Amino acid sequence: MSQDRRGGGRRSKLGRSGGGIAQLPWQSVKNPYPPMQLLDGERMEQLHKTSMRILSELGIRVMSEKVMDLFAKAGAIVDRESNTIRIDESLVTEALRNVPSSFTLTSRNPDKRVEFGGNSLVFGLVAGPPNVHDRINGRRPGNLPDYQNFIRLAHHFNAIHIIGNQVVAPIELPANSRHLDTYHANLTLSDLSFHCTAIGRARAMDGINMMAIARGISVEEMRASPGVTTIISINSPRLFDDAMAEGLIAMAEHGQPVTVTPFTLMGAMTPVTLAAALCQQNAEALFGVTLTQLVNPGTPVMYGAFTSNVDMKSGAPAFGTPENAKANIIAGQLARRYNLPYRTSNANASNVVDLQAAYETEMATWGAVLGGANLIYHAAGWLEGGLTASYEKLVLDVEILQNMMEFLRPLPFQEDDLGFEAIKSVPAGGHFFGAEHTMSRYTTAFYQPMLSNWQNHGAWEEAGGKDALERATELWQQAL
Repeated sequence: MSQDRRGGGRRSKLGRSGGGIAQLPWQSVKNPYPPMQLLDGERMEQLHKTSMRILSELGIRVMSEKVMDLFAKAGAIVDRESNTIRIDESLVTEALRNVPSSFTLTSRNPDKRVEFGGNSLVFGLVAGPPNVHDRINGRRPGNLPDYQNFIRLAHHFNAIHIIGNQVVAPIELPANSRHLDTYHANLTLSDLSFHCTAIGRARAMDGINMMAIARGISVEEMRASPGVTTIISINSPRLFDDAMAEGLIAMAEHGQPVTVTPFTLMGAMTPVTLAAALCQQNAEALFGVTLTQLVNPGTPVMYGAFTSNVDMKSGAPAFGTPENAKANIIAGQLARRYNLPYRTSNANASNVVDLQAAYETEMATWGAVLGGANLIYHAAGWLEGGLTASYEKLVLDVEILQNMMEFLRPLPFQEDDLGFEAIKSVPAGGHFFGAEHTMSRYTTAFYQPMLSNWQNHGAWEEAGGKDALERATELWQQAL
């Protein structure tokens, strides 16, 4: 990327964007810390073996004849009467041998290519909500002007590295062609890579073709230099529909990466225990990974995880919970076991941008980072359990992401950073405000927040007494 983070170096100055908003510069993010391990090797093996039993004894139901043909040719047990495919561990193992451990996506601006795998960390824009909200206009159905604004904001804020699949649904447009309008917005209002809509072959191919045109290369050339990706969702429990299958096949045939993500809510789509949910999630994800390699060996694949729980009093999805954070960490252990890049999310279930939205997002973000995630999908703008894309939440999330980026920056530890001479130069009971050590570093010594306010109460009141939500509204307006 154009501005790589340098391990142990001093912080880059906050850049001031075209909108006059001080923010961190565009940069690749690396996680220098070892991922947390919640489960030991014995328990990880138990998860793996149970996942293999699910695949070999219970199987996955599919709605695509082409998928059944591919697995039958590979030696799987295919029951066409029940549309169920059973595969053994050897087929999964063979597929995993072909999957690259990392891959790169290149957009129309090669300086903003993003890497997935290793210790790379990529933040994605919210994707999929049918509604949109801001404090000025309230909650409303998704529409193209709001979609375009979210793409502009993603382009503006450097902490957002990739666009998700249909940030908000522009429901005023025909369902069978609205993806073309959203792809066009992605390519003309930003220079980031994006996720195709993979509901069927045609939508996936349109995304591939349009990115190739934007980059000035052929679709064939883009095989060697992928430009788009997609999320392939498994309809948990154990159902893989035909539209998703066709989208996966189209992407894999053309060498474009896919992320296979079961949507596993404990108590609803999986058994209520986290261990069982992880076994089922793992089986479903590995089924999709195996399919990509049957289509085109060597296709880049990301291990996707979206495991959380429901409110057992209402059945409503819950996110940013302790169980969700644990799932984010353990799913990372599973992905690394199979040497696959890892995608998860930092979702929340709050209906408004409030304290709940913040602490649930923070909890899930820490789970993702501690779990060694390579892609945090829905990282900016997600609200109401994924039913709403929020302008103010996007700004709040960018602040959270920038804080995380700074936390992940390696600690400078040169001789002068230890500061002995500075400590020696200031008498006991003195202060360091005017010390040479301070004066030479004060502009870059600490992270300067975009949204937070550090004034004392009197100065804050004198400046208008605006809370974080009001300031977030001003920031997204300023950015646009």
